[in-house]
Amino acid sequence: MKFTIQRDEIYEALQKVVSVIPQRSTIAMTQNILLRAENGQLELMTTDLEITMVSHVSAQIEVEGAIAVPGRLFHDIIRELPNVSLMFEANSNFRLKLRSDFGQYKISGENPADFPQKPLLDEVKEIVLPNDILRRLIDNTIFACSTDELRPALTGVFFEVGKQKIKTVATDGHRLAMMGYHDEGLPQDSFSAILSTRALNFVLRNLAQEGIASVLMGDKHALFNMENTRLYARLIEDMYVDYNRVLPAEINFEMVIDAGSFLSSVKRVSLFSNPITAQVVLKISPEQVVVQAEDMDYGGEAKESIPCQFNGEEFMIGFNSRYLQNILRHIDSEQLVMRLVRPDHAVLINPTEAPEQEEQLMLLMPIRLENV
Repeated sequence: MKFTIQRDEIYEALQKVVSVIPQRSTIAMTQNILLRAENGQLELMTTDLEITMVSHVSAQIEVEGAIAVPGRLFHDIIRELPNVSLMFEANSNFRLKLRSDFGQYKISGENPADFPQKPLLDEVKEIVLPNDILRRLIDNTIFACSTDELRPALTGVFFEVGKQKIKTVATDGHRLAMMGYHDEGLPQDSFSAILSTRALNFVLRNLAQEGIASVLMGDKHALFNMENTRLYARLIEDMYVDYNRVLPAEINFEMVIDAGSFLSSVKRVSLFSNPITAQVVLKISPEQVVVQAEDMDYGGEAKESIPCQFNGEEFMIGFNSRYLQNILRHIDSEQLVMRLVRPDHAVLINPTEAPEQEEQLMLLMPIRLENV
């Protein structure tokens, strides 16, 4: 293998894949990066056996071939070099020589045949989405995933596809986030998959601001095709909860409020909440909502009033302020509507306006108040 490439070009591709390399692994080969030069392209691949990342960059290839080299060492060498032309050459003993205007470096590599293969996708179903839509589907739900490894299904985002619509759902039992998008180009047939938060965070990092992404869903893996980058992710093989069962069937009251003002108020008032419960209380009346918090241990308290529109007389409800803030940050409109049943029942929150092809819904469980 022999090729020449500019430092900045290989480093950009390298940065995309190097973070997949596990800090520790019982399989030594996963500490490497697989370099493959062929057809005028340099392919860089890393894997931790759950996620496989592949990045491509153009290079001047004199001799095609492949080699597996220590990933972090290779990354650190390239990082410290300026933007000069780099010449790489590997011999039959899997030794990689790197030459530049500053000198030369030799790295002991390994047989590329021993590197784990890319996952094979069976029974593939394809979804094609604009990058900005895919980003919103992930970003507006991933925050609500659970970190409880005893409930693996809830540690990922549930992708539900069918009838020319895609829906992403995440919940940790205290809150639920759902985002939907419909388009005639989406599949008519129904299928679903659960993607890990780690894989989806890699997708978010590598999605360009503009463009189109293709997502291939297989039986055990998903493949995200992005610009010059492919990401293979093992699916979470577990049954997802029936999230529709927790959505209230009937709504008694609705409150409409400015989303930005509401979030700012909750952020300020929550500074005075108990650090363990993080509780804020909303006292809602027809024309205003009073946001208040109190820390009995240290004697701190705060109270603010915000204008609102409420179709009831008076309503008091408590929330974990951290969960409430997370939801409010992901509401994509100037105003939001909070739909209430009773103080001890799940609350629905969604934007008052959404793009024509989109829908967004959040659910938050309240904290029980002693005197309500």
